[in-house]
Amino acid sequence: MHLLAALVTAQAISAAVLPRQSTPCAFVMNAVGDPTGQIVEDTIGENRIGGGFPQGNYYMIGHTLYDYRNHNCIIDPDTFQFLCTQGASGIADFSLADDGNLMHQTCENFLACPATGPGEDGSWNIFSDALQNTTGCEAVTLRTGGFNCTALGRPSTTSATLLSVPTSTSTSTSNSTSNSTSTSNSTSTATPACPTDLFSGNYQFPHLIIPTSSKQGDKAFGISYEAYITPINTTLFNFDIPATYTGTCSLIFLFPYKTDLDPSAGGYYFSGTEEEVGEHGGIDFALLSGIATAGTTYNSTPAVATDYGKTQIIPGNNYTVATYPCQAGQTVSYSATSVGNVELDYFQDSAPMPIGLYVVPCV
Repeated sequence: MHLLAALVTAQAISAAVLPRQSTPCAFVMNAVGDPTGQIVEDTIGENRIGGGFPQGNYYMIGHTLYDYRNHNCIIDPDTFQFLCTQGASGIADFSLADDGNLMHQTCENFLACPATGPGEDGSWNIFSDALQNTTGCEAVTLRTGGFNCTALGRPSTTSATLLSVPTSTSTSTSNSTSNSTSTSNSTSTATPACPTDLFSGNYQFPHLIIPTSSKQGDKAFGISYEAYITPINTTLFNFDIPATYTGTCSLIFLFPYKTDLDPSAGGYYFSGTEEEVGEHGGIDFALLSGIATAGTTYNSTPAVATDYGKTQIIPGNNYTVATYPCQAGQTVSYSATSVGNVELDYFQDSAPMPIGLYVVPCV
């Protein structure tokens, strides 16, 4: 049984909560070239390729890039090194290319140079291509991928969103066809004009994902970019509802085939359909009566306000979990709990083939 294997990373960012902004775009990065590997961040804010430090987590607002500590990232004007250090001054003009690569001053080219000194661990420091002494350095690009970046890294036009109260019919729509349906235990009036995908570009992604464990009921695992839904793990999702969402909203869960996922999502683990069919399993989604934080544990999770019932998930489908009046301008929290020993561990990602929990406004 998978058991929060990646929560070391989640713990490392437990003190960080993405600020509520109009268009944040959060992601991790990987170097493409020689060397190739995850972008990590050391304790002093150096961004590196490989080594023993935790994977870096970043978000972008406009042309400003931040790390999970909310430190702004720069290219140091003297060394040309790529850093994220509080109080540092430098050039901070970052953007995302159409292919998902990080750009600095509209350039996708970076240099990876072997790290030296006391912190040498086989990793590579990262510099802009303005570096003059390039001995031993290699050209790389920095590939982004994240749960609120659409179209391979181009920032979305949405902020995180919302939720409201009534229950609703849970309907699945195949990613290849639109005429297959399945119904959850909850009922309410469905709105025909509610999207079942993100194609319109008007949607909301969670600004906070918090895994919890019944086996470690008082342990706060902190913020994660992955959801862990297992017999012992419940994951909580926070949505910030835009004030402009004044009509009807829909909570949807997108579950594509693993082979259709963008590489930025990194695949997922799914226990299979036998638990769902043989044990009548699925995922139970619920609106909570309070708001989750980075310090929320299994035992301190707010009580359920509205249980939307079980949604039976099968790869290759999109599911409408609930439809309800939008709670404009509010923050709300949902829980996702395993039913019938179902397990799903995934990286929330809104690349061209998105996966995960979203809120969409109905028209």
